[in-house]
Amino acid sequence: MATEALRRIGADPRLAPRVGADVDALSVCVHDMLHRALVEQTWLGPRILAGLCRRLELTQESFDLLGHHVLTVLLPHQVGPDALVRVGATLSGVRCYLPLAAAPAPTKSRNVRRGAALVRPRAANLPPASRQRRSPPGHLPMPPTWTCTGCGQDWPCVTKQSQLLVEFGGPRVALAVYLGSCLSAALQDLPALSVGHAQARFLGWLPKSRFF
Repeated sequence: MATEALRRIGADPRLAPRVGADVDALSVCVHDMLHRALVEQTWLGPRILAGLCRRLELTQESFDLLGHHVLTVLLPHQVGPDALVRVGATLSGVRCYLPLAAAPAPTKSRNVRRGAALVRPRAANLPPASRQRRSPPGHLPMPPTWTCTGCGQDWPCVTKQSQLLVEFGGPRVALAVYLGSCLSAALQDLPALSVGHAQARFLGWLPKSRFF
């Protein structure tokens, strides 16, 4: 499965130029993530894969393509809801470490007066690290309570719903299958949760017209 996912990533013209010579390192991370999810039944910490993706200069948008290939390879194999939740949570965790979009190319400053010197900001004028822009918190599911790690609301919260629509992009059959797997796992963890309420919570918010 990891080999097929990497084949699809390498064949995607939007990802292949960025992956390039680091395909072996990416292969190790994807194999490790799937081995932990399917065999060890544990979650992979996102920092190693996130570090690699930052080195590849992947944005959240391009990483969504990568995650889409990984999840769509898993779905036909019926790996079970728990495994899909673990992989999906790892991918969501990595995404929080990546920039929203590619940084714009620097532009040349034009001086009003010929020979005017360019003034560089001094370190003392830069905002402290604690005040710099941070990535938004990861809105991940937290079994067995199925609350959101970012805001404490029932998962998927409103913020995560918007993120999921972006992450899965295009035809969202895969998103429906993923959320259905989460629903199944949540019903096992929360016996007091009614099936009707669970369906409304996990699937009721989906824009149905976009699935077909």
